[in-house]
Amino acid sequence: MRIGIILIILALLLTACSGSAAGDADAIRDHYAAVTEADYRVTLRTDFGDRVIDFTVQYHQNADGGVMEILAPELIAGIKAELNPDGVTVRYDGLSLGFPSLPGTGLSPMESLPFILRQWRDGYVVSAGKEVRAGRELVHITHRTTREGATLETVTLFDQSTFQPITAELFVNGFCTVTALFEGT
Repeated sequence: MRIGIILIILALLLTACSGSAAGDADAIRDHYAAVTEADYRVTLRTDFGDRVIDFTVQYHQNADGGVMEILAPELIAGIKAELNPDGVTVRYDGLSLGFPSLPGTGLSPMESLPFILRQWRDGYVVSAGKEVRAGRELVHITHRTTREGATLETVTLFDQSTFQPITAELFVNGFCTVTALFEGT
């Protein structure tokens, strides 16, 4: 009898904890659904399978899509891309440049960040939880979708009190293709 009562109490406590994380996930979704304009400075580590490249970008999100400027590596700094529902337009000193897609995604590295941001607003949440790092309370949320026959998951850590993103990872069929480190948080 005592064991049954203890199990019921534990189940209620676990439900309360996951309900709180789920409530945070809903609040974060609502927060980002209301964002029409925002600026992000992000380091994107992109894994193409045969090579890994780090980009530091400044991304201005607006209602129509956004504009991303590459800040590093220096060799391609200054390249700007306009991202909108019709696709990506890359501009640099009158040249048009192409970037390969990340394996299995159909996304270029420049499209991966807006994809991650859309998941916060529109994505299907498969799990949410809380953790504390260096005294800071964080919420981690995993979103999942399919694209071109692949399973894409984003795992993002947010500051619980401000909803600011800390890190995000994009997995394709279990393989991490992009890690985003958000600055200024």
